[in-house]
Amino acid sequence: MKKVSIITSLYKAEKYLKGFLENIVKQTIFNDCELFLLDANSPENEYDVVKPFLSYDNIRYERLEDDPGIYGCWNYMIENSDSTYITNANVDDKLFYNCLERHVDTLDEFLAFDVAYCVNIVSNTLPSEPELISGQQRIFPTGEFSKSNMLMANLPHNHPVWRRSIHKDCGLFETEEYVSSSDYEFWLRACIEFDKEFILIPEILGIYYD
Repeated sequence: MKKVSIITSLYKAEKYLKGFLENIVKQTIFNDCELFLLDANSPENEYDVVKPFLSYDNIRYERLEDDPGIYGCWNYMIENSDSTYITNANVDDKLFYNCLERHVDTLDEFLAFDVAYCVNIVSNTLPSEPELISGQQRIFPTGEFSKSNMLMANLPHNHPVWRRSIHKDCGLFETEEYVSSSDYEFWLRACIEFDKEFILIPEILGIYYD
């Protein structure tokens, strides 16, 4: 069993996929992760991009016959994987190479918290590799966790790391009612209905493609 399941849905992702994969395999704890790539019946040629990376024994690719939507994909990957922690990774974003390690270390150290999230740079062009980022950057707005702050904004945003055990209490992601914000609904459900605790890592560890 790997420590972290990285769940990534693929639909019209060919343009971004090679750079995404090159970034993910550089994570400092990648050997402790499983990257689960779920092709949601994309009309593009994602498999041709993924194929060379399948030499990694911890990269897994599956293709569905029908597209269940992004949150249906997430639920499928959650239910068909086994790990202590889960994170979603978007093909058009980039992670600093210690990103997952910092999140996992935080949750390992602070057992009272269920979800860890960080600060992200915003990029209006396809993000470059993190080590090439320099100078003043626009920061995606986030803040310290509280229920009132969560009602104002989706604090975990684009790549939090959470304990798999949270789903035993809170269920899975809603697939019918919300088109693009079921993650926000899930985090609200987790903290307001089930009193789950979140923690902000006050470091820039990701690049969000706006």
